[in-house]
Amino acid sequence: MNSEMKVGLFVLVGGVLFGTAVFLLGDYSFQRYYTVNAAFSDVAGLPDKAVIKLSGVEVGKIQKIYLKEDKVIVQLGIMEGVKIYRDARYLVGSTSVIGSKFLEIGQGTPAAGILQAGETVQGENTLPLDRAMTKVMADLQGLIKDVRGNGSLTNNLSAIMNNLREVTANLNELVSDSQPHAQNMMERMDSITAKLDDMLAKTDAIVDKISRGEGTVGALVSDKQMQENVTSTLNNLKDASASVKNVVGRINGFKTYWRWDWKYDPVARASKSDFGVRIYPRDGRYYYVGAANVINTKDKTHGTDYETRNTVSAQMGWETKEFDLYAGAVSGSAGGGVRWKPFYYNSGWDKISLMFEASEFTRDRSIKNRPFNNPRYDAGVNVAFNKYVSATVRLNDLAEVKRLNYSTRIAFEDKDIAYLLGLVTLGSAGKK
Repeated sequence: MNSEMKVGLFVLVGGVLFGTAVFLLGDYSFQRYYTVNAAFSDVAGLPDKAVIKLSGVEVGKIQKIYLKEDKVIVQLGIMEGVKIYRDARYLVGSTSVIGSKFLEIGQGTPAAGILQAGETVQGENTLPLDRAMTKVMADLQGLIKDVRGNGSLTNNLSAIMNNLREVTANLNELVSDSQPHAQNMMERMDSITAKLDDMLAKTDAIVDKISRGEGTVGALVSDKQMQENVTSTLNNLKDASASVKNVVGRINGFKTYWRWDWKYDPVARASKSDFGVRIYPRDGRYYYVGAANVINTKDKTHGTDYETRNTVSAQMGWETKEFDLYAGAVSGSAGGGVRWKPFYYNSGWDKISLMFEASEFTRDRSIKNRPFNNPRYDAGVNVAFNKYVSATVRLNDLAEVKRLNYSTRIAFEDKDIAYLLGLVTLGSAGKK
């Protein structure tokens, strides 16, 4: 190969490499695109040439960003063949807190029709990170002021505690009125039980003599039919005595706990309360009934809250050392859940438990113009500081909005209610 051919070959290879570099660096592509315009009030630092993702899949790139009057117009280049429905949502996403930004499209429904090239859509505004952090800090400061000072939270807590005091006072008054009669009744029942035991002991001796035909009574009932009648009567007396002891024991078998949960949603900037009572008729079995998501509907809302307000929860549960299973009405809808203590065998870590809850299995509705079609799934972590106070970090509605919530629980045992339930059980047994 002579020098001229070498030079020609070198120039040819260099031209190919240069063309390839220009093609790659210039972001050229053989893919065909159609254009859609999206109008925003603020694109939160979205860069030019950023990728476009539809339901998490890359479908194009941003061609141009420019100002038009008081709006920011983002020119979207969408790959040919990709269908976007007219009710789709457009917002600025980010790969992480400090990661690169991209345009995210939440696909709509086929019934709304297909978006055509050249149309203009309305984008949803995204709060920039610096302003979001400032807003969060302001909310935290406001929450701290409410907790420390005379804010709405302190006033609400004071009102709730006053109501609890009134309820407890009324219950105490009711118990104090009924307790003397109940004590007298219990004393009489103890006396009756003792007399029954004494009588049964004596009748056992009598029956033994009768069965051997001793004495006058033995002679009178020497026939087999009379012996069977007497024995049957005494057995009935024994069963009645055992039934009385069983009912008396159930009076002290009830345990009752009041529970109050205060929940805060930082996205909706709203707080709600759950309040109810958990009743244990025996170890390992309980019933819970109470109000869920209690809030004054006249209060102003500062953010979007998708929770169903002022509903009822009623559940039946089973407890073991490691698990707590429950089912019934969960915030007004059929559902159930499980709580698991993975470190129940460790005295230092046994206060930590994991929870998972499922409800609204046939949900198909729109809440505040947003469709909800999936069942609701909640998951969280709970830490019990003692048997009265615990805290929970919880992710609500994992299949839809994925809202992070914080809650605090206060629980206390009410022996007066348990005593009244025992009396009700005794009265019911007496009517049967």
